[in-house]
Parts: sequence; structure tokens; C-alpha cells
Amino acid sequence: MKHILAEAAQSGDINALYHLLRQDPTLLDKYDEPSFVDTPAHIAAAAGSTHFAIEVLSLKSSFSTKLNPDGYSPLDLALRHGKTQTVKRLIKHDPQFIRVKGRERFTPLHYVAEAGDAELLADLLVACPESIQDLTIQGETAVHIAVRNNNVRALQVLLGWLKRANINGQILNWKDENGETALHIAASTNNFKVVKLLINEVRINEQNLEGLTCLDAFMGLATTRDERIAKALRGAGAKRSLSLRPAETLADFLSSKASFTRKVFRQMIEFDASIDGLSSDMRNALLVVAVLFVTATYQAVLSPPGGTSSGGDGNSFSDIPFYAPHQGGKPDTRGGTAQMAMSDFSIIVYLNTVIFAASLRIIFRLLPRTLYYYMPG
Repeated sequence: MKHILAEAAQSGDINALYHLLRQDPTLLDKYDEPSFVDTPAHIAAAAGSTHFAIEVLSLKSSFSTKLNPDGYSPLDLALRHGKTQTVKRLIKHDPQFIRVKGRERFTPLHYVAEAGDAELLADLLVACPESIQDLTIQGETAVHIAVRNNNVRALQVLLGWLKRANINGQILNWKDENGETALHIAASTNNFKVVKLLINEVRINEQNLEGLTCLDAFMGLATTRDERIAKALRGAGAKRSLSLRPAETLADFLSSKASFTRKVFRQMIEFDASIDGLSSDMRNALLVVAVLFVTATYQAVLSPPGGTSSGGDGNSFSDIPFYAPHQGGKPDTRGGTAQMAMSDFSIIVYLNTVIFAASLRIIFRLLPRTLYYYMPG
């Protein structure tokens, strides 16, 4: 009976499917037990029998994630057999098919990035935006794969989509199992066109597991190098690893002392968690204090200690003039310039900003949340 069902899947005969199910209602359940098997959905998708594939997947949704002995899902087989229309109908039926990980944890998005079909790649990204986060067994994103296979058009689609989704900085700086970004791969493959596309989109001096930057990877090429790449990388600020400070490891970060700012924000988080238990009177009192702090810190920016220059007419906000070091010990005569020494002024601005931000956070946390719905914006 399975042989007859396979023939029906191949030809797309839905009537034959239900004729067989009437004879044996458990027929499709028999494909559940084997861990890896070509289900009727696999056979139909590979043959381009779109309606039959969707019908079976509607009856047995578990078939969508089931892999055949070669490690492919139904959508994988439709892609690899060039059944583009079947692919489009399947992802419309359920966009999550795109995130099914097959052989070597390749998803359909990875395969399309490798094949370089820009139009289909765009369809997959729009159908399932989350699929861009999926990684292969080698820790590669679809961007890594497009770059490694020199699929420039596919890379342009990926970059354009990432910019519109406002996550280009996050995804493009991801590293594969060797600690390499897509720019490392582009530089190490001597690909000037791809380097130009990526150079302003990634952190230029990221190091791989061997401690090499993208410039190191390029300079280490044994073949003839395209010197336009070196010029472009250096123009964007790329450096050799020897000229960089040693990268801070996670162990270094955890073993270091917490900075003042980090301590302040940790205290804010702890305070934030305790606000809900405060009485109404205590909340009102804290609100008044926070508003006073916001007012004082805001005023301190407008009128810093020592006053500001009024433009060189001899009239200062302070009886005793302060001297700006960048003026060589002479009074700064530019209007509106703080007269305090730059080092002292920087400290005051830093502390003032921390207090201002913390006070604002407390105010918004203390306000009744229903007020947020009436705020403009």
C-alpha cells in the first residue's frame, strides 16, 4: 500500500490518497515510527506535486520537520529539485518550514544563499524574518554562506533586508566556528567587490580565533593580492592584530572590578524591583525628590559652575574667571563656552548625566502606568 501511496504522491493524485486512507486510516501514521524516511510529503514536494504535498502536510504536520535518510525535509527536496512554485506555496502554507534544519543544520535559507537565487532568497526572508538567525553546523549565517560562494547579488539582498530590519550590525558581526566574520572571509578570498559591500557594515578590527583581523587574513594570502582591498581596508581603519590592544576575554571581564556606571545601573535595577512594594506616600515623596533632581541637573547644564563666556565683552557670569586649557591659559572668549577647566567640566557632565538619567527612570517607574497610554507620540 505504501508503494501505491508513493505513486499517488508522485503524480499528485489526491483522490487516490483518500481512497487508500479509507482502506487503512492509520496509513500515514506508519511513517511516524522510522526516524528518517521519505514520507508522501517528501515524494510530492520533490516531484512538484504541490497540492498533494500541502494536503498531506495539512493532515500530518509532523512530516514538515521529518528528514529523509539523506537529511532533507520536504521543502529541502522541492528546492533541490528546482520546484520553485512548490517552494513558494509551501512557505505560504507555513513560513516555519524555512527554519527546519536538515543535513549539517542547513536550512532552506542557507541553501538558497548558497545557490544564489536572489529572488527566492527575498521571498524566504520576507516570509520568515527570524530565519536569518539560524546557523549551520559550522556556525555560519546565510551571509557567511553567500560571501563564501561569491554570490554578490544574494549578498546585496541580505544586506538590504538587514538594513530595513535594522539588525544589520547584529547579524553581520556574528562569527563562525573559526571566529571569522563575513568580512574575514571576503578578505581571505581576495574578493574586492564583496569587501566593498561589507566594509562599512561590520566592526573592522574583529579578530578570529587565531587572533587575526581581516587585514591580517588578506595580507597572509599566498596568491596574488588585489591591493585595492588593502587600500579600502586601511581607509576604513583596519589594522594588523599586532598594533591592536589584546582583546578582552570573558574571563577578563568577569574578573575585573565593576565600573562606577555599572554599579549605578545595577543599583537602579535593584531599586526598580523594589518599587512595587512601596506605600503610596513613599512613592509620592520619591517622585518629588526625583523631580527636584531632574530640575537641578537640567539647570546645571544650562548654567555650569563658573558660568559661561559671554563673547569677550568682559562681562562674565563669575567674578573670578576660569581658564580653558585649550586656550593656552587665556580666557575663552567664545560666547556660551563653559569657563571651567575641561577635566573638571567633563567629570561634572558625566555625573550630572548619570543622575539625570536615573531620576528620569525613577519618575517614569513611579508614574501610574495608565498615564503612558495618554502620552503623545
